[in-house]
This record gives sequence, structure tokens and C-alpha cells, in this order.
Amino acid sequence: MNHTKRSGPRRAALAAAGLVTLSLLASCTTGSDDDADTSTAPVETDAPETTEAVVEETTPETDDTNPATTEAPESDVVDQSLTGDAPGVTDDSIKIGITYVDTEALKAVGLDYDLGEHEAVYTALVDDINANGGIHGRQLEAVIVPIDPTNPAGAEAACLQLTEDADVFLMTGYYRADTVLCPLEVHGTAVVGGSITPEARPRAQAPWAAWLSGSDQQATITEEFYDRGALDGTVAVYVAADDKANYDNIVKPKLDELGVVPVEVGVMDAPTDDTAAMQSSVRLIAERFKASGADTLLMVGIGAPNYMQVMADDTSYRPTLLFTVTNGARAFYTSADTTDTSILEGALIGGDYGPDQARFDEATMQECIDIVTAAGIEAPAPSGFDPDDASNQPYQALFQACPDIFLIRGILERAGENLNYGTFAAAIDGLQVAIPGDPSERTYGASPSDGTPAAYIFRWDESLQNIVLDD
Repeated sequence: MNHTKRSGPRRAALAAAGLVTLSLLASCTTGSDDDADTSTAPVETDAPETTEAVVEETTPETDDTNPATTEAPESDVVDQSLTGDAPGVTDDSIKIGITYVDTEALKAVGLDYDLGEHEAVYTALVDDINANGGIHGRQLEAVIVPIDPTNPAGAEAACLQLTEDADVFLMTGYYRADTVLCPLEVHGTAVVGGSITPEARPRAQAPWAAWLSGSDQQATITEEFYDRGALDGTVAVYVAADDKANYDNIVKPKLDELGVVPVEVGVMDAPTDDTAAMQSSVRLIAERFKASGADTLLMVGIGAPNYMQVMADDTSYRPTLLFTVTNGARAFYTSADTTDTSILEGALIGGDYGPDQARFDEATMQECIDIVTAAGIEAPAPSGFDPDDASNQPYQALFQACPDIFLIRGILERAGENLNYGTFAAAIDGLQVAIPGDPSERTYGASPSDGTPAAYIFRWDESLQNIVLDD
């Protein structure tokens, strides 16, 4: 099969998202929306090096008992008459581009991180698929590129290298904020990964499936708080300016639907690098909340730590805190500067399945880990590491690669032998698949889709100084 080139602008520039910092990086590898502290100085680097995963030429028989079995039931294969672009696809191979955080680049600027062996884990998973017959007779050819997250040009360089030079069928791996739009919008290349937001959704010019929860999940979490009676009191909303669009477009419409009318909405719009201005803004908002009689604060988005850092020592006003994203609370209680977490007593926190050890122990993640360890690669469990040390989380490679490759495999299997962007997009719509690290099976809709991840609610446990799943 001769592949068809994508239409659209080539080698166009896309502005890179902000800089990544010490407190942010580890959670970014799993798609966190934490704020970036721009104090880290960017480092100019050359275009990232490329490594090719070894592709086996032989095609052994498929083992039906192997979790990497690649033949989808015939009835589940989509309409094979669909057409579309098919870059990187030949009669016997599919080229995929993979990006990951380059920890060596971080060390060069004094950030000593261990996030695991991303390249080795991805290669092991690709090799396992190929050793079991590939996907409908095609071998996966992985082009793996590290990205320097301290250099905004790094993501764009990798995007250009994979979409233009390597001409891959799809990209997966590490994305910071809206860098996912480089392949999707600028180069018309399919993506499996990233985080789907209302702003990015209409800009995608190629099929897009993600396993990370997008900002839409905050509406689901808000409704779950309502169903549990947590919004029965006098509710006020706290939101940082950067999250105001998420409140206006996602959370507020859900509150309106539920009939919950906040008595106050406080928007913290002071620069977070101006400590005095930020503290003053937070205290003024808190005074308004207290005067309004609000006994419940809905903390929207990732700016919540600013409120807690300022108000943690004020015992005169302690409303119940409800967080629409996990990292809104986590950034506070894992901070080395936090000495008193009592402000979190009674708090509920919404987000994806967790904590990390629970993700590691989940059945489909264990299937993936079995493949990795069979290839001779270590799969360290989170329980062996300090959860508050973001710089030492070698299991993050598993948490990134396993969902990426399992979702790619599921879509490609369902797309059938006539692989192109028409069949690939159709395969996303209606796909049912287990995502490693999440016990709830996903059902995907029309591209772009994240399969509507289940929202889990956690409560703060003061005795454990951690969050626990609230059953």
C-alpha cells in the first residue's frame, strides 16, 4: 500500500506552552494540569535524537491467551470502505511516533529526576505486539523522540520531526498543555494521548483519542458532589484566573443544571509570582466568602493551593473544601512548605482513579507490567518510593506507556485491514477498551474522545496525611 500524504500546511510553527518546573514535572507525565512555576530557566537544545524500535520481520501465530492478542472480532471491525489519509502505513508496517520527557535534559539544568525507562518500556510493548503477529499483519515501527520540557522549542521540534521527517501515522506520549495541537491542527496527524479540552476539541484536524481525563471531567465531579449532598450547604466558588474559562464553560453550566446558585464567586487574578498581591487577593476573597455565610467552597481547577497557602493558619474560617481536580489539593498537602493540613479536614477531592499504588495494582496495568517484566525491564511499584518526592517516581514510565500502547492497539485492531484516517476515526467511535490503571472500562464516542473517564471521589485522611478513596 502506498500511503497518501496529509493535506494542510507543512512545517508551520506552533507556539510552545509554558516552562515546566520541579514541582510540576512528575505529574505532567501523567497529564496533570498543574500550574507551571516559570522560575526554571529554559535551556536551548538541538533537535532531539531519534531512536528506532526494532521491528521483527517474522510473524508468529497469534496466541489467543496473550493479553497482546491483536485480532479483533470480525463483527467489531469498522466499515472497510471508509477512506482517508494514511501516512506511515504500508502493506506490512505502521509507523508511530512516541515522545517522552528527557530527564537528561532536566539534569543539565540541575533537576535530578528519575521518571523511569520510557524508551525501554515503549519498545517492550511494541515488540510484544509485533512478536504476536502485529496488527492485522502489520508490524508497528516506533520512532521514539525525547523532549526537553524546559525548552518550549523542544515539543515543536519533536512534532516537526515526527510528522514531517518520519511521516508517522499517529503520535503518542508526552504533551504539555496545548502542544498536542501541533500534530493535530498544524500537521493533520492523528494523536492518541494528551488531554482533550473544549478549546482544543474543535481545532483537531485529524482523529484524536485520549485516555487522560479532560477538563470536562470537572462537570462530572461537580455532579458527584451534588449526588453525595456535599453541595447542600451555602456554596461559594473559588477559582484562579487561569481556570476561569473552565468554570464558565464547564462547571457553572453544571451548577445551573443542578440548581446550585453560589452566593459568591471569587476569582484570584493576582500574579502568582507577586506574593503580596496574591495573598491580598486571597484574603479579600475569603472575607467575602465568610461575610456571605458560605460553609462550602467549590475549588475549581488547579489554582486552589494559593487559597490554602494563605488561609491555612486562619482557624476563624474553615468551610468544607471540595476540589474539582486532584492536583488542586495534592500540590498543597505534598508541598515541603506545608506544615498544617488541618484546613483539609472534611474535604472531598475529585479526579481519576488512584492513588498511584492503586493504579499500579489495577488488573489491566498488571497485564502490561507482565509484558514489560518479561522483556527484562524493571517495573518498580510506587509503594517503594516517597509519594511526596516528585523527582523519584520511576514507575511513571509505566503509567505513560501502558495506557498509550493499549489504547493504540485497541483502535488499530478495530480499524481493520484497510487502515486510514477514515477507518481509524470510525474505530474510535464505539470502542470499548480497558485502560491500564483505571478499573472502569471506557466507551469512546466520536473523535475527539477520551472515553468519558469515570470520576472518583477521595476524602482527606488527616491521620494518614493523604487522600483515600471515598466509597
